[in-house]
Amino acid sequence: MPSSEIVPGIHAVRGRFAHEFGFIASYLVVEDSEALIIDPGTAGDPGIDRVDKVMKRLGLDYRRNLIGIVCTHGHPDHVGGAGRFSRLSGAPVMIHQGDAGLLRNPHDFLKDRLLMDRAARFAMKFDKSPLRVNYKGIEPDRILRSGDTIGVGSTKLKVIPTGGHSAGHCVFYDMTRKALFSGDEVNNFPNDPRKFYVDLSGSIVAKRAALDLISKLAVDILLPSHDTPHLYGEVHLQLEAVRDGVLHLQDTILSHLGARETADIDQLVFDIKRARSVPVPKTFDALLATTIEVTLRGLKEAGLVSSLGNGIWTKN
Repeated sequence: MPSSEIVPGIHAVRGRFAHEFGFIASYLVVEDSEALIIDPGTAGDPGIDRVDKVMKRLGLDYRRNLIGIVCTHGHPDHVGGAGRFSRLSGAPVMIHQGDAGLLRNPHDFLKDRLLMDRAARFAMKFDKSPLRVNYKGIEPDRILRSGDTIGVGSTKLKVIPTGGHSAGHCVFYDMTRKALFSGDEVNNFPNDPRKFYVDLSGSIVAKRAALDLISKLAVDILLPSHDTPHLYGEVHLQLEAVRDGVLHLQDTILSHLGARETADIDQLVFDIKRARSVPVPKTFDALLATTIEVTLRGLKEAGLVSSLGNGIWTKN
């Protein structure tokens, strides 16, 4: 199904299947003849045509009734479509300051947010995954901050910066429906909540803190961008599985460092992929390498590892 109503007023608009990333979903929040889109997806998927069909079925027109375009963060599979949506509808684009730079300069995602060399960045220009950068930058209309609310009709979404998956990642909480639009902070990939990645601006410490914070909210409906919605008792199970995935990756890195005594990122990538002890992204090695780098930073803050310089790490 290209679209479905999760609960009255919240509609998932699903794009094409994107292999490891699953179906990329945008969400429409509709109330009182107003509509808000959360995560407009890539430059073409789910795309404005799919959103237009859903809105027409609801008796709405995106040119008149779309009042905002909200991005959980600045990665290409979440903001690539923002420019076209804004240009055609006139609706304002909203994002947190921590990722606003990616909206303005999309190629910074490859240059500054992933651990990859020049050859790998060049190869990404021909990539057709959801992470390809094939759109122009735009200026955000509104910078989101902690405690802000976004209104659509009488519905108010609370802005909660999380900063784990990326520096500017936010989740949006609908207290009335007890629904959380979680972007990539909880589920990065479908079917396995333990598999995740963070970019170089992200933080494992912040991710764990975000999971703890979300666990304390009254969430009955969890709405990720790369997985199916999770309802009621499933929400707690998802959060626990994500937390276990983070802890397991940390423990695995410490184990491999202990065995090697010293190691660089490439050696740890090799060891973790060969051991197959934790689920890891397979589309790009850069996703795993980047996540290991950020995890090592967090372990260093905790006093568990040390950097010896030149990219070499050791367990304390």
